[in-house]
Amino acid sequence: MPGSTAVVATLGVTGSPLVQPYYLRDRSSNGVIKDDSRLILPTRMNATYDGTLKTVFMAFRVDFASSKIVPNYLLYAAGQASGDGSIINYHRTRSLEEMQANSQFPLGGAVGESAVSKLEKRVKTHGALQVFGWGVLLPIGAIVARYAREYDPAWFYIHATFQLIGFIFIIAGVATGVALAKDVEVPGLNGHKGLGLFLLILAILQVLAVVFRPKKDSNTRKYWNWYHWWVGRLALFLACINVFVGLNLSNGERKLRVSYIVLLAFELVAFAILETIYWVRWNRAPANSSGVRWNRASTERGFQMSDY
Repeated sequence: MPGSTAVVATLGVTGSPLVQPYYLRDRSSNGVIKDDSRLILPTRMNATYDGTLKTVFMAFRVDFASSKIVPNYLLYAAGQASGDGSIINYHRTRSLEEMQANSQFPLGGAVGESAVSKLEKRVKTHGALQVFGWGVLLPIGAIVARYAREYDPAWFYIHATFQLIGFIFIIAGVATGVALAKDVEVPGLNGHKGLGLFLLILAILQVLAVVFRPKKDSNTRKYWNWYHWWVGRLALFLACINVFVGLNLSNGERKLRVSYIVLLAFELVAFAILETIYWVRWNRAPANSSGVRWNRASTERGFQMSDY
């Protein structure tokens, strides 16, 4: 599995057991690299060969909190080695439960298990903060800003409140993500971090745009409105992509992916229904003397955004 770390125990040419960690960069033979830096071992690895069972036994402890790996899964495989120990023939994988149930391969305590649990909780916390910020609060704020303008000025304060709380969740999610990036190393993480940084910049620009927005009667106000509208929608779209990237990197459970897809589908359906109602009402609204239609449910004209 590309991106995994493997610890291999076999017999050397002298008949002594050998133990070596490898980094599996890709599926090619050149992608199997000897690498001792990804695993932090509190004690040295031990291995012994049982001539009666013709089996190499090994024991080691891993400090998952300090290692550059994401310990999502632990796999065990056993098989025959070649005569010189340089090649491992086909071997079958056993689950942790099989290993524990088989007295021939007794397991010690799962050293570092608490560290694994803590790391998984940190990953889930990071994802939950970002999904709730980008996937729930900000879309609700956007819906209020576009479709609830007849409740003036309440819509503006509701919109600003949702966006501010969403921004706080995003900052908290970024903070947990930065801390996680120091402890894990998986293929594709740089892309996730880069897109996350770009999204953070967009979020900050949106906040600054509100602080320094032109006055309502300014000639530049309509350009500010367009900027605020399009940058906000671009950020929400890219955030959806980055959430899926994060789920893929963390080997997210299927139910998490399905839950997020259901959330997106619900929001898209809500947007579609509200947008249809919006344009139906806009087309039915009478035009003024200049031929401009004003929607009673909105204080905007055409695609122009907030007057606040």
